[in-house]
Amino acid sequence: MSGLEFHPFLSAEFVLDQSVMTVGVGCGVTTRITVTWSVVKHPEGVVLIDTGMCKEVITDADTAWGTGEERLGVPIMHSGQEISAQLAKIGLVPADVRYVVHTHLHGDHAGGNLDVPQATFIAQQDEFDYALGPDIPTMVREYPVDQIGIGVLNFQTINGDLDLFEDGSIKIMKTPGHTPGHSSVLLNLKDTGPVIVSGDAMWTHEMTDEMMMPGICWFASDYVKSRRKLANLQEDKDAKWFFPHDPDTFKKGFWEEAKVYT
Repeated sequence: MSGLEFHPFLSAEFVLDQSVMTVGVGCGVTTRITVTWSVVKHPEGVVLIDTGMCKEVITDADTAWGTGEERLGVPIMHSGQEISAQLAKIGLVPADVRYVVHTHLHGDHAGGNLDVPQATFIAQQDEFDYALGPDIPTMVREYPVDQIGIGVLNFQTINGDLDLFEDGSIKIMKTPGHTPGHSSVLLNLKDTGPVIVSGDAMWTHEMTDEMMMPGICWFASDYVKSRRKLANLQEDKDAKWFFPHDPDTFKKGFWEEAKVYT
């Protein structure tokens, strides 16, 4: 679509065991992954896809992210990676943001919500409900309600797919598996072409291998179906992938941070 712009950003990085990303593969091998979020400029408003980590990780990661077994990895976030500073790079301020589209509500995808308090936050109803009471104890830390802003911010829940502006430019697709109400986003850019912001439905390029499974997965059969759905979509539209946690995302030139893609 003409007038649509995509700007990817690095929120933070995680140091963790490879097997958290690829179950049964890389046990004992330390790896460093990206934590990302994106800005989409649309003629009818500015949209964020996720909000990354909360800025408190910069000064006190232990308090912001925890120190127990549920921590899974060590977050690394630097001054200048908070949402307000990143938005300034492309001439925006937090008040410019109209919508935040959440792939899901884990703290590394929704931690920056309070930095854009006037926005409308869009999430699947299943995801919103689960964030209030995960049925797996270790997931309580993954859903930091105080950072997500549930009960404070304006959430709009959906059930299934949604064409955000009803013009085909930003399509939200339900892709459960990693979490009960996970979503992915299809962007239809005029020059770059279709882009699939996979969220954690396919968090690195390794996940395009159907034999590979992630180390964090709420329901495996749903995950497999969602991955196949995205893979078929990618093939059908010859779309580009934007993987949220792939260390090669920015390092190998697949995408350039803060750059405008039209």
